[in-house]
Amino acid sequence: MCGIVGFSGPPDVPRLQAMTGLLAHRGPDGEGFYVSQSHSFNLGHRRLSIIDVAGGAQPMGNEDNTVQVMFNGEIFNYRELMAELAPRHSFRTRSDTEVLLHLYEEMGERMVERLNGMFAFALWDERRRRLLLVRDRLGVKPLYWAQIGGRLAFASEMKSLLCWPELRREIDPAALAYYLSLRYTPDPKTIFKGIHSLPAGHLLSWEAPNQEPRLQQYWSVDFSQAVDVRENVLIERLEELLLDATRLRLRSDVPVGAYLSGGLDSSLVVTLARKVGNQQLHTFSLGYADQPSDKRDIEFARLMSRHLDTDHHELIMHASDMVNRLPEMVRHLDQPFSGVLSTFFLTELVSRHVKVVLTGDGADDLFASYGHHRLVWPLCALAGARAAGSEDPYKSADLSPLQNREDLVRRFDGMSLAAVRANFSSFSSEQKISLLNAPAGRALLAHDAVDLLRPIFDDSTATDELNRKLEADIRTSLPGEVLLFCDRLSMAHSVEARSPFLDYRIAELAATIPGRLKIKGTTLKYILRRLAAKYLPREILERPKEGFIQPNHVWLRTEFDGLLDELLSPHQINKLGLFDPDIVQSMIAEHRAATHDHAFRIWTLVMFQMWHRTYIEEPVWPERFTA
Repeated sequence: MCGIVGFSGPPDVPRLQAMTGLLAHRGPDGEGFYVSQSHSFNLGHRRLSIIDVAGGAQPMGNEDNTVQVMFNGEIFNYRELMAELAPRHSFRTRSDTEVLLHLYEEMGERMVERLNGMFAFALWDERRRRLLLVRDRLGVKPLYWAQIGGRLAFASEMKSLLCWPELRREIDPAALAYYLSLRYTPDPKTIFKGIHSLPAGHLLSWEAPNQEPRLQQYWSVDFSQAVDVRENVLIERLEELLLDATRLRLRSDVPVGAYLSGGLDSSLVVTLARKVGNQQLHTFSLGYADQPSDKRDIEFARLMSRHLDTDHHELIMHASDMVNRLPEMVRHLDQPFSGVLSTFFLTELVSRHVKVVLTGDGADDLFASYGHHRLVWPLCALAGARAAGSEDPYKSADLSPLQNREDLVRRFDGMSLAAVRANFSSFSSEQKISLLNAPAGRALLAHDAVDLLRPIFDDSTATDELNRKLEADIRTSLPGEVLLFCDRLSMAHSVEARSPFLDYRIAELAATIPGRLKIKGTTLKYILRRLAAKYLPREILERPKEGFIQPNHVWLRTEFDGLLDELLSPHQINKLGLFDPDIVQSMIAEHRAATHDHAFRIWTLVMFQMWHRTYIEEPVWPERFTA
């Protein structure tokens, strides 16, 4: 796992050093630079040594140095590719980096078809004066690019682009509007005008000089394929792929550990890792000092650790930890994000023991368990009951798996799938109208998250409503939200996170499974749960889903008082002129009085205000260089 940067134009080593210096956390083990022979491109790299610790320095060139490559991530099938390429190429290292060079020499852009991994890489072809940027199929690893002062520049994190004096830090109003709805900014937009996120499954090619970059999608998940839907057949194939994906992700020249929450996904990953690996495994779990009595992650994690005989480590987090280190986390995130931040503290614990950690990320997104997934079948049942002429559809329709949350079903009744997703997260469309009742804020209302998501749903290849929602998630919230915080908050502590569920072969298989086998009755992730039943104790299988959620709803009524007074006071809100201070204060008062739960909305504003202070109001960070 590493950090990469680069830009077109004449040699400029101080600029390269400034950009890579801001990515030292991604690669504390080494630094490298390359300036092309034609003096037309510059590359910089920070290295976290995982594979071929001694010989894998980057940027790395081919035999005659006409092709240079550097990348962030891992090619998990590199050994198989190396064996295939070895008869025709001379390998100087044992690293997966060199595989990219020789694969490009043989296949050009089509090399991406052969890669199984998580990666964002840059390849410079000196003969053709051509740059190739590639991001992995599901978007596990990030990559950003911009055209600044007539140059093309790219970086693993936006902070490296922000150190350019030529780049003005202007907020993209559409990105901010989407953030208020979704709690993240969907690719390819970023919060900054002029900086673009390379979407998952895409490549960018550029030829010097003064050419416009060309974007091309090389992979997308296809939900239209029909397969034999016998459950036993699907379970056997899923088991085969998960075992292989786990085996590949245990490849490392340094020790590997695993997150263990005691939930279905992480417990299954650790179980499979113990099955296919031959080393003792460190496992890690996090709890909260004041967590509710019904949240028992720590207890279940201990149960699984004893069951699997792992070397287990625990961290109990306090609200003060979040308050004290929030500015640090915001600097690592680069743009406003109001999802779960607890991973920051968990990976800090991990970093004291191992450099690589397995996770269960992606299982919820591929096999369905989030709240907006659970809404799909009840809403479909209501529509069907009405079409059949039912006088009381709420009595005649099966509202599983939300039978005990009729209030939630009624809230979204009649909405399209796009509207459900856009209104499920933070501020609904109606709430944004009230919040943005300020001169500058009203301009944001022109950008509606429903309008953003509608064409994605309309373009779906899926044949049922649940899979339509999952397909949209894979294209939006999986790379833009889930994988963003996993990458930033693990790399903040120089820890590489790997998830077997994010193997593209598993995503392709999941896309062929009908929605009725993902949420079946009241059972979430049904087909995955049937597989897990072969491996996990009954206590884990039967525990209710809790999710990795920090208790903001509690902290925002107690320990976060000082944070709210500091960041959301009428004075601070008025300084930006975006939000109605009376609406903000009303939300805070209602939440503190426990008459309403505004935790998601208040935290969304807190994280934006902290980001604005860090990246807009304090121009001394990140440190700029003299051009």
